[in-house]
Amino acid sequence: MRIISWLYFFIGLLDIAVEFTGHKYAQYVTKPLLMPVLITFYVFGAGTLVKRDRLVITALVFSWFGDLALMLAAGSKLLFLSGLVSFLIAHIFYISAYLMVRDRSGKILLKRKPWLALPVFAFIAAMLSLVLPAVTPDMWIPITVYALVIGTMSIFALNRYRRVSDSSFALVFGGALIFMLSDSLIAINTFLCHGTLYMAGIWIMSTYIVGQYLIAKGMLRNENPD
Repeated sequence: MRIISWLYFFIGLLDIAVEFTGHKYAQYVTKPLLMPVLITFYVFGAGTLVKRDRLVITALVFSWFGDLALMLAAGSKLLFLSGLVSFLIAHIFYISAYLMVRDRSGKILLKRKPWLALPVFAFIAAMLSLVLPAVTPDMWIPITVYALVIGTMSIFALNRYRRVSDSSFALVFGGALIFMLSDSLIAINTFLCHGTLYMAGIWIMSTYIVGQYLIAKGMLRNENPD
């Protein structure tokens, strides 16, 4: 497990170095390796795969599809939308996995304190208010749907509080927020800065690599509350 973790972050560092040096062709080697290594990490960590594990693995597979589509997009709206759809499906599978909790006693955080979801939706609303005016009308619906889904993914991660172990909650919720930040940086760089955001690739990949790892590691600790 530890060796696979080191391998994942080593490949991640290579990919970030590729972004820094501008050797884009090397990214065709590093980026496609990230999710398969993380899937291997998860499978070895899980042992016997239950339904929750299969949902997480499926989310990682669709994330891999999204990585490939965005890597090859290079100005292609079709490939960009394909990547968007792949990640949207990945988030839906993550949401489904977050619902697989053993504690079904009714201690649901957002039923008791729904206002805790407001910061996430406020962030999503702020991002949409910035991005939508900068894109053509045909992109409004896909971008809005994607933003709402990733916001929902983060809120469902929040809603695992005290229904799983504290470590599982913290890792998954932290990973979900970092993943949301990564996607937000993609939107800012693509639609607002037109690819000129300073060191965009480094920030996007750093947050993506860490976010996905934290979610996977946290879901492996999805036991009963501490």
